[in-house]
Amino acid sequence: MKQDAAQNLTQDRRIRSLLLALAFGLASHGSTVSAAGADEFELAELSLDDLLRIEVVGATRYAQPLSDTPASVTVIGADELRNQGYRNLGEALSTVRGVFTSGDQNYTYLGVRGFNRSGDYNSRVLLVTDGARRNDALFDQALIGNESPVEIDWIKRLEFVSGPSSAVYGGNALFGIINLVMLDGSDVNGTRVSVDAGSGQSRRVGVVAGQRMEGGGDWFLGFAAYGAEGKDRYYQEYDSGPSDGWARGLDGEHYHKIYGKLRLGNWRLLGSFSTRDKAMPGAPFGTVFGEPGSEILDRSSLLELSYDDTLSTGWQQHFSVFSGAYLYQGDYRYVGGVANRDEAVADWSGLNYRLNGTAGESHRWMLGTEAQWNTTLKQRNFDREPYTEVLNTNDPSSTFGVFVQDEWRFHPQWLLNLSLRHDKHSDYAAIISPRIALIYQPDRDLTLRAAYMHSYRPPNAYERYYVDGVLQKANPDLDPERIRSVELAADVRLGRSGRAGVSIYRNVIYDMIGEQLDANDGMWAYANLPRVRVHGVEVDAEHSWSGGYVLRGSLAWQRSRLSDGGSLKNSPDLLGKVVFSMPLDSRWKLSGQWQGMTSRQSKSDRVPGHGVLNVVLSSAPLAGWGEWSVGVYNLTDQRYADPASSAFVQDSIDQDRRQIRVRWQVAL
Repeated sequence: MKQDAAQNLTQDRRIRSLLLALAFGLASHGSTVSAAGADEFELAELSLDDLLRIEVVGATRYAQPLSDTPASVTVIGADELRNQGYRNLGEALSTVRGVFTSGDQNYTYLGVRGFNRSGDYNSRVLLVTDGARRNDALFDQALIGNESPVEIDWIKRLEFVSGPSSAVYGGNALFGIINLVMLDGSDVNGTRVSVDAGSGQSRRVGVVAGQRMEGGGDWFLGFAAYGAEGKDRYYQEYDSGPSDGWARGLDGEHYHKIYGKLRLGNWRLLGSFSTRDKAMPGAPFGTVFGEPGSEILDRSSLLELSYDDTLSTGWQQHFSVFSGAYLYQGDYRYVGGVANRDEAVADWSGLNYRLNGTAGESHRWMLGTEAQWNTTLKQRNFDREPYTEVLNTNDPSSTFGVFVQDEWRFHPQWLLNLSLRHDKHSDYAAIISPRIALIYQPDRDLTLRAAYMHSYRPPNAYERYYVDGVLQKANPDLDPERIRSVELAADVRLGRSGRAGVSIYRNVIYDMIGEQLDANDGMWAYANLPRVRVHGVEVDAEHSWSGGYVLRGSLAWQRSRLSDGGSLKNSPDLLGKVVFSMPLDSRWKLSGQWQGMTSRQSKSDRVPGHGVLNVVLSSAPLAGWGEWSVGVYNLTDQRYADPASSAFVQDSIDQDRRQIRVRWQVAL
């Protein structure tokens, strides 16, 4: 044990040294920009507006220059999404400053600014595709791994808005917004087919097709099917029985997804369907280890009809109606052959209306209202043979919100963003969420921002009403959790094609919802926990050169404090990332990412820090051969783990070692 602790300490010190070296590199970035122009990496002749004047949608729900946003926004464009070989949304998000992911071989969980609580199914982050909300109505979860309803191949631009955003989005927008701008038919103008094969006997086929039609219409369709046998996984905690700690042939995964949209004039119809099943090798929730029969199914769908128009006054209006559904089904096998089934069914529908435009020369207003009716929030748990019911509950709810936002440029160099939202949940008192952001732009190369934000999240039906008879009991008396946040940020342009930024933030979370063990009965239940304080600093920089050389990196430091003086679990002090892309010749390109983090507190120990390098070799279209890419993930075959939740006997879950994926894509 002492030897393991010493090795972990040495590993953590090594990671800290690498991250400090990254910080030094980011700090010295500005001083090296001007010198680069004399060598072979001559700066590209970019417009002064190419970087900070990029337009984004996620921060305010309408297009605005990146330099005018009231929150810190990271943008990942189509080129990076393709060149880096990201296999799912979570892998792309993990390269964002201050963001990290963890996994338990069932789902992928998103951590933001040091916060990634066990048992939190990404309910504190809002996922949006082309303006449509994608969190389900029962767990409020934003699915980001292979379980996500969205494929990387369908995304044109990823925007991550850091910090609370309930002032314009309502609940769930506690720590950030994942806004996905999806491909249109005009971005494809034809059909592309991709075929993947990789480690774990994985295989995938994907099709994207689309066209801009005569008369201004547009259609897009994306389809993907995936299957993998996975790998045999070893768990030390079970190395005392007939399995020798090995779960063999119990890691399979399959999914099918389809996404489409049709635009005719001012009308747009959007539809999405996905289904994914996954075996559970780690024996969660006390299931029998090493035997088949424990697996999960996630199925989601969404249909939205929207109308966009410009009024005679010049103001723009948006109206949409939507309907969504989600099914979770878990089969759990226990000792003695007991087969238990867990089911969650959600159906919801709603509408929203927004109106935005200018009033005078200095004000841009947005007014809006949203309503959602969660008509079915059903949870069941029962033993199958003989049938024994543990849980059968349906707890419908509804939400209604109105909001207003004013972007006031009261001076050529000063911009004030004021946002206010009133939300009413059917089970709780109304709540007000404000946001105030003051932006100063003394010149075209520097932007300074100060922001004060409130957000909230009502507890979901799973947290309030779920009972399994094994580990968890209900707590219908949960109250909403709230956050107050202050952030100071600066963004500076470096030369013609570089930029750097820094953010300093402080978050205070009240009535935080988290798992708590009841010592009287040994059961877990969700409870409102004492106040949590989190503060941190994030630094990032990016640069591009002529010929296709691209480099970006970030370093994030954070510190959390609980009321008892402790710190949050699964919360690294330091995160560092480097993302690069470079041409090897006129046909081939090398891209990759290095991501590192320091140690994290688990249930009973500390999980060591780690650094992982992924590289992708990709080709331009080759005459008659299509496009090829080879990705090697965890190139150096690092052994590392993520903290496990209370659902597992294990204190931590080992993550994948080296993996390979080969992709072929052809345009038809």
